[in-house]
Amino acid sequence: MFPEHNFAIVRLQSETLSVKEAEQINYQYKTDDNYSNIHYLIIIVDEKCMPDFNISDLEKLSNIYNTEFHTNNHKTIVWLVDEPLATAFTHLFVSKTSDNSLCCSTIEKAYALLNMPVEFEEFKRLISVCL
Repeated sequence: MFPEHNFAIVRLQSETLSVKEAEQINYQYKTDDNYSNIHYLIIIVDEKCMPDFNISDLEKLSNIYNTEFHTNNHKTIVWLVDEPLATAFTHLFVSKTSDNSLCCSTIEKAYALLNMPVEFEEFKRLISVCL
């Protein structure tokens, strides 16, 4: 998290992402003391990360994801994903969420969608910390 920029990055990088792991990541992020200060979130789905669940699990995952532990002040959430299967699951998942999530496949598009008050070079530097 970069609270000074009201920005956070979540990177999903496991080769197989289980429902349990997704639940743990969600819990860790949403219980962080800085969670309510985050306005811009990018969730990076690593190209090697494959969902280890099926479409019927998406309802459970969306219920977990939609649960807030602190006040949610997110303005925009961007899912950065470019692998075909993960992209399909991400689009299906986002359609079941209660927030303002968008999907894209490039850092340039993620920057444009987030519309953060930070220069592109600074955005790339922040992203590079997690890549």
